[in-house]
Amino acid sequence: MINGNEDEKGLLFRVETDDMRESPDQFNSYDLLEKGGLKLEWRNLSYRISLKKKKPEDPTDKIILNNITGVAISGQLLAILGPSGSGKTSLLNALAGRIPLTKGAELTGKVFIDGVDVATENLSMPLISAYVMQDDALFSLSTVKETLMFVALMRLPSNVQYVDKCRRVQQVIRELGLVKAANTVIGSARVRGVSGGERKRVNIGVDLLHNPRLIFVDEPTSGLDSFQALSVMETLSSLAKEGGRTVVCSVHQPRSKIYNMLDSMLLLSNGQVMYFGPAGASARDYFSAAGSPVPQDFNPADHFLDVISVDYRTQKSITSTQSTVQCLREYYDQHESEPRDEMSRISNKSIHDSEHIQRASFCTTFILLFGRSWREQTRDKATLSIKYFMNTFFSLTFGLVYFRMDFDQTSLQNRTGILFFMAMNQAFGSAISIAQIIPVQLKVVSRERAAKLYGSVPYYLATFATILPLELVPQFGYSVLVYYMTDLRHGWDHLLIYIGIMMLENFVAIGLGMVLSSCFKSPEMAGQIAPAVVILFLMFSGYFLNDDSIPIWLSPLKYISFIRYAFQALCVNEFAGAKFDCPPPPQPCLQGDDWLQQLNFGDVQLSMNCIYLGIELLIFHVMALLVMIYKRPKFLKMSNIKMH
Repeated sequence: MINGNEDEKGLLFRVETDDMRESPDQFNSYDLLEKGGLKLEWRNLSYRISLKKKKPEDPTDKIILNNITGVAISGQLLAILGPSGSGKTSLLNALAGRIPLTKGAELTGKVFIDGVDVATENLSMPLISAYVMQDDALFSLSTVKETLMFVALMRLPSNVQYVDKCRRVQQVIRELGLVKAANTVIGSARVRGVSGGERKRVNIGVDLLHNPRLIFVDEPTSGLDSFQALSVMETLSSLAKEGGRTVVCSVHQPRSKIYNMLDSMLLLSNGQVMYFGPAGASARDYFSAAGSPVPQDFNPADHFLDVISVDYRTQKSITSTQSTVQCLREYYDQHESEPRDEMSRISNKSIHDSEHIQRASFCTTFILLFGRSWREQTRDKATLSIKYFMNTFFSLTFGLVYFRMDFDQTSLQNRTGILFFMAMNQAFGSAISIAQIIPVQLKVVSRERAAKLYGSVPYYLATFATILPLELVPQFGYSVLVYYMTDLRHGWDHLLIYIGIMMLENFVAIGLGMVLSSCFKSPEMAGQIAPAVVILFLMFSGYFLNDDSIPIWLSPLKYISFIRYAFQALCVNEFAGAKFDCPPPPQPCLQGDDWLQQLNFGDVQLSMNCIYLGIELLIFHVMALLVMIYKRPKFLKMSNIKMH
């Protein structure tokens, strides 16, 4: 198992004092438990999406949630159960304000927190609650402690002392039973780390650091074995009963021990409520009275899911199960009653106060994001090693193939060739590798942005700042290595101009990579599209195709090829005013300026090409940032107006 080293360079967060290992009761400088939980109530929630009709008989709307009412109170664990496609996650998302913004969607109803209308008062649910996603969106090469410490420094109020934030992290680690795994990396498919249950608890812990009084959890047992699932549910039950929090979770198919932990239960079938009330004996009695008693020695949860599901295998089974579901629905409509208010009223002022807590500043956010990004990039030693090995290999290959070129007529074409290969390699290497960075991080970043931890600008700047030294420093070394191995034009001024052009092209390639990276969700898709885009720039670089041969309708493309500007500038630096040895007459003799004329580069100005590269650099980075801002998590607001 790979462990994080606390003394390792780059680890920003460390908890050192001995008193942090004492009882959590001894440090409550940031402890909100005394405020109690929050009462969550929802009335007549409906969610539907307008469909395009392909046939006249097709329905116009897809109803996902249909007129759902319920309540969750502090100190209790409420579970939303139902078969696949019943609307469990949609209901959880509607309560948490996380319904994705979709064209033609309509979300109506009312959600109240301690009697305060969330929509009317414009309450920000991410700031007053926690939402634990079904997928464990965590950075794989950070340890458990580093993961939690990052969120603590980012999310806890700025007036809380650093040492108290460290103590809060230790408290959550103990509360979730993660003490032994605190210094173990999260892990991934490639890197061995914590177990599945521990990863799920870390995912929960990330949203517990600010001590939320209301917690939403989407299918916490998904993908876990029965023991790990039980362990996670025990944690949620403890958070509700011992912590006084209000916990609402969706559960796919709980085993009997998990079912016995539930305080309340809401059963859904096709977006409709089939039962809402206490779990345990009350639910058994309810279904017995409804004509679907739980068989002896049978898991009640399995039975409930069986009788509210439609079996589509045969027409007979469809008719039979639909009849059972319809009877249960009618029984619920006849016996439905308003939930009792079992909790005393809490001051609404505390809800609004939690929305205005001052969090990390822009500079602090940038530093924290940069530290985490640097840690994730540099700890992936296998990827970095392969990347640097391949770049070194190709640089040495270029240097050996064009080793110590003479200053004769033959070297004119050879020098042009190595300059083109260097410009091409610079573009390909940076653009393709950078294109896959953001998609790899997208799940984590989307979750954190949805929780309003930070915005697009600090994340983009931190990612770009991390990339620069990892890309520019090695590329500088490769450029100098090839320059001296191939014996390009002598003179410090020409060497410095050559390095400057290569670095500027690298900046532009990184910008292109960031544009592609921000456009795609999948690293595989980004890796496939990036080479095609670079090849398009390569075609109009001025080496493979003469400008006069480019069709008129395609000629504008040559003006956006940054490889073209870099290659032309390298050629001007190498050949303008350069003298080469002439062969005996009557063989033709070309000097550097003559060669530039043959390449159609005679009118190229070095300074203007560098300006063009600078403009493309700016455009690419602005485009990448705008794409990231546009693709930020957006959620549907509760209203009675359809989106068109």
